Amino acid sequence: MTARILPPEEWSKLEGTLLGASWESLDREIDIVLVIEQDDEIVACTSFLPRWHMEGTWISPKYRKRPSVVKRGLYAMYETARALGAKELIMVSVDDEVTAICRRLGKSSICMTGDHLSIAL
Repeated sequence: MTARILPPEEWSKLEGTLLGASWESLDREIDIVLVIEQDDEIVACTSFLPRWHMEGTWISPKYRKRPSVVKRGLYAMYETARALGAKELIMVSVDDEVTAICRRLGKSSICMTGDHLSIAL
């Protein structure tokens, strides 16, 4: 068995893996795909995606139904992200209303399922 970084020109080999549906949206300049191969077959894979991750997004219950707070928050979020040079933001939502707002952001919003874990190194 061999472990190697899969070069972007070979990312189409990820079809049939969990990354198969999303390899085309990976950033060829900064994302890294690690594969484990046996006899030229990918038997395991993962991707390393340097992204800005928002955490602790919250609105006081007193202000949650006020569109002005959401609008101002989204504007500030986009403004901050642009200043950082971010092309994408990742966040975990534990609130149905926040999730609904993010889903309404259009094609720029993708809902990822599954548990989000933090692995200490």
